[in-house]
Amino acid sequence: MSSAVPTLACLGPDGSFSHLLTQQRFPGAPVQLMANIGEVFDYLGSHPDSLGLVPIENSSGGFIIDTVDRLVDERCHLKIIEELTLDVKLALLGKEGAEVQTIHSHAMPFFHCDEWLRANHPDAKRIIEASTAKAAEKAATQPGAAAIGPRQNAERHGLALLHFPIAGEVPNITQFYLLGHQENATSTTNNRTALVVELPDRAGSLCRFLTPLRDAGVNLKRLESRPIRGQPNKYRFYIEIEGSPAEPSFQSALDQTRADGAMIRSVGSYPAGRRFES
Repeated sequence: MSSAVPTLACLGPDGSFSHLLTQQRFPGAPVQLMANIGEVFDYLGSHPDSLGLVPIENSSGGFIIDTVDRLVDERCHLKIIEELTLDVKLALLGKEGAEVQTIHSHAMPFFHCDEWLRANHPDAKRIIEASTAKAAEKAATQPGAAAIGPRQNAERHGLALLHFPIAGEVPNITQFYLLGHQENATSTTNNRTALVVELPDRAGSLCRFLTPLRDAGVNLKRLESRPIRGQPNKYRFYIEIEGSPAEPSFQSALDQTRADGAMIRSVGSYPAGRRFES
């Protein structure tokens, strides 16, 4: 890359979980805050020296389909460089002593906090915002409003920490992909590989694809089917598996699936497991 410290594109606004993770992973790096996942991909498409951080899965809400759809698109040439895990700790932010009438947050925190909210704020109206940072802005400016999000947003917006952590006994993690244009060198230290797969339109195609992987002892971590743009009733599979093409048994299994008609595009082989906390 032309710069020792690449620009990082991630979901904003300032104080979002994506922004917090970017700052933890790359302290001091220049950051471009984007309004949505599509804008992160578009920015990387026109800035080949930059990196991007996008969410891929939340333990409460599941797959982030916007990320999957951009990765499986045949026009996407980006590679996954690293998978990062954020241990999300959520806080209720608001004005000290004020009655909580509305609670603002992104949809994912509401999934995680549902039982706690029903027990502690059953009459408060829930309002979904584009981000937890935007929710904190609403809590700071609207009477009777509170927000659920990272505790760091309390200081950013002059709010009190009304409760922390919310449902802290329940694991709540979000996993992110670090994206770039240059693929990692093939190595067994890259313990995950992501593939976009198209299979022949015949009975048992998915089973026939998975059987060589099973026989080679390859473990699947993610499997999602997505419609192919412009081809009704046609689908691609997004598959993440444990292992690296540097392992002979892994590569042999993929060769068998290709010989049986599978069309496979690698989205990257990368390390996973680096963990951060909000």
